[in-house]
Amino acid sequence: MRLSLAEKASLVGAFDYIVLKTLYSLRGKSEFVSFNSLRKKLDVKNDEELKISLLKLNELKLISKDPTEFSFRLTFSGLDILGIKMLYLNRILYKLAEIIGEGKESIVYHGYDFDNNRIVTKFHRVGTDSYKKIKFRKDLEKKDWLSITVENAKREFDALECIRREGGYVPKPLGVQYNAVAMEHINGKELYKKADTVNLKEILEKILETMRIAYNICNITHGDLSPYNILIDESGTPFLIDWPQATDSEEILKRDLINIATFFKKHGIEVDVHKMFDYVRGVS
Repeated sequence: MRLSLAEKASLVGAFDYIVLKTLYSLRGKSEFVSFNSLRKKLDVKNDEELKISLLKLNELKLISKDPTEFSFRLTFSGLDILGIKMLYLNRILYKLAEIIGEGKESIVYHGYDFDNNRIVTKFHRVGTDSYKKIKFRKDLEKKDWLSITVENAKREFDALECIRREGGYVPKPLGVQYNAVAMEHINGKELYKKADTVNLKEILEKILETMRIAYNICNITHGDLSPYNILIDESGTPFLIDWPQATDSEEILKRDLINIATFFKKHGIEVDVHKMFDYVRGVS
């Protein structure tokens, strides 16, 4: 029987959690952490207790074992557990529920806070393909995939926090721990599914207003904006989601605007990309 992430989290005891945290702290030095390194770092007197914990975590697929040596590394699921535990301790996430979205670099869950309000928790997962694509960057070439994944989560949280604070249309961020970003739940559907039932001119104005705030105050643009990551709630208000690729690149800003302009043109809205570009940059 395949266990859910919430079920796995419930099976992780206090010592198991410490082992996961220690594996995370030893990341980057080598792909796998040896048993002896773990034992020394944890200052364990009882080898058997550590072995039992490692075998249990490996069976839960929260860590993986080197095929030839008694060495281990943290998996994405193990990183997820660290995020869940810390969000719980900070009284942000009380209970994880069902998966509502899954992509190449993240898995999104519904959940509940301590007041039983529905929230969303997004677990970032920088995959092997995306890691290979960015390894050539000098600022990342010495970093491991765990660190890059955690940085992506922090980048998205910081983007949401800044834009929301300045009045932009994004979900309210609630907290970030490791690769997990918790945010308010938006009861809505993607823009491409709602194009025929909403006021597109008003929506475009709010999208551009949000992008202007992001670019001029928060010094970022989305990086991958499209009708697929703009949610429209029941009142017709747009919310721009998925900000882990946020960047300050003017070239990428232009690409984001072209993507949006193309969609609105297809639905009969006249747009001028050059005027949009000047407005978002604060030139007009």
